[in-house]
Amino acid sequence: MKKIFLTTLIAAMIGSQVFASDVSKVSYRVLTAFQVQFTDATDVNWTVTEDYSKAKFTIEGEQVEAFFNASGDMIGTSRKTDLKRLPLNAIQKIRKSYGKYKVTETIEFEFNGERKYFVSLENDADRKILEVSLYGNVTIFEKSK
Repeated sequence: MKKIFLTTLIAAMIGSQVFASDVSKVSYRVLTAFQVQFTDATDVNWTVTEDYSKAKFTIEGEQVEAFFNASGDMIGTSRKTDLKRLPLNAIQKIRKSYGKYKVTETIEFEFNGERKYFVSLENDADRKILEVSLYGNVTIFEKSK
């Protein structure tokens, strides 16, 4: 179940369409939780789905996304990052195994106190999303042709 939910969130972060909404559709619990945790947030835009509410905002000059469940509990946060910020051994594995792919996006994702990275790769034939742990373990999270 956790993998399915995480897959949904990652897909939403990496270009999938979700149902856009205005702030009037966000529950009071979620708004309150967001305002308590991100007091300095600016340019906040909300997206509401059946499974979660997502705030996309700027804080300290960075674009961040925060995901909340209906009870107002924060599920996780994400932000774009550079490939060079991943563990060095992971960068080396990615370059060795996926050298013919172009890195299109790298995202840092914090979920239940755990930090992971997701790297989107593309070439002419297919697309892959790699999951990278803080220890440099690299696995295929999703692939498509």
